[in-house]
Amino acid sequence: MKILASVVLLCLALVAAGRPALGQMRPPTTQVIEAIGTGTIFEGDVAGARDRAIDDALRKAVEQALGTFIESETKVQNYQVVDDNILSWTRGYVRNYTILSDYKKSPELYEVALKAEVELGELQRDAEAVKNLIERMGNPRVMVIIDEQNIGDPTGRFRWFEVNMTAAETAIMQKFMDNDFPVVDPGTVRENIKREQVLAALQGDDKAAAAIGLSFGAEIVITGKAVATVASGFNMAGMKSCQANITARVVETDVGRVLATASEHAAYPHIDEVTGGTMAIQKAANKLADGLIAKIVAKWRDKYYNLGEVKVVLRGVESMAQLSDFVNTAKFYLRGVKNIYQRNYGGGSAELDIKISGNATQLAREFERRDFGRFTLSVEGVSANRITARFVPKAEGVREPQ
Repeated sequence: MKILASVVLLCLALVAAGRPALGQMRPPTTQVIEAIGTGTIFEGDVAGARDRAIDDALRKAVEQALGTFIESETKVQNYQVVDDNILSWTRGYVRNYTILSDYKKSPELYEVALKAEVELGELQRDAEAVKNLIERMGNPRVMVIIDEQNIGDPTGRFRWFEVNMTAAETAIMQKFMDNDFPVVDPGTVRENIKREQVLAALQGDDKAAAAIGLSFGAEIVITGKAVATVASGFNMAGMKSCQANITARVVETDVGRVLATASEHAAYPHIDEVTGGTMAIQKAANKLADGLIAKIVAKWRDKYYNLGEVKVVLRGVESMAQLSDFVNTAKFYLRGVKNIYQRNYGGGSAELDIKISGNATQLAREFERRDFGRFTLSVEGVSANRITARFVPKAEGVREPQ
């Protein structure tokens, strides 16, 4: 009996050990959330409005789930990633959903209420990965310059100089701030910038956009144009269909390179044309910001985990032979270097694009640690995508081989 009692006690102890204590239960892997979505009915297309309402409700369900396990001060709302994966069902954010009710709430609005089962594990990993990636890329600062032409504004007139912030700028900046990007104060930019620079940037001059960003400490500049119009032949009890189109490009300021481009369209019915135009612009700008964030993050993810490209400007180059010696040494002996492309050479300077597995800071360290035979390298400047260095002949600064 004593042996039997001991065995029973041992079994109970093992069961208790394998079971989490009360209050320490494992968090659920899914969460059931009820959400309501709406879709605008355009030209009698009720089915299309219903689909948009379902998409809206699913997006809200996932955003609500995201907020349940990430602290508000570190919350990353990568809406485009969420949106892409909900609608394509490739990542399992939403396991399934049930329509609770759907109906025409008004002649121009359709509403859907649904219950969605949201997968928390994948959602949390993706959200945290985005935040960590932004930090690993140096927490780059963003500047937004969007010119805007609302309904009734003179055609061809630049309003950017007349307002503190356009509706499009406000929406885009808020999206980027929601995603933990630091944003440059647009008021400071407007007070201290030349009109010619802004006009050039708004008309697609990437070098002008890069120069503006560098002047105000921004690593990324977003420039673009938003235009709102009224759809002809559309009138519902005095409501007018206000349409907005917005285009934008993202420029990395240290290299003057286009990182991403996007364009979006949105509509908003309203009795007042100016108000409707503003709301349509905001709606289009929100969609555009989602798309830009997704493209930027995708580029950074590929750069961080695969191969990135660093522009290297070399000064004090004495000859093509010296440059060739450097390229051969760097290609075969510097850690992380996969390939080197020579872009130009002249006047004692050379410009190279170097493919690396790593980042510019790591490559700059390799430059200063390596002995290149008859010369060494002195790094004069480093940014996220660019290194400036100078050849130092051994007569001026001899360094022992590494």
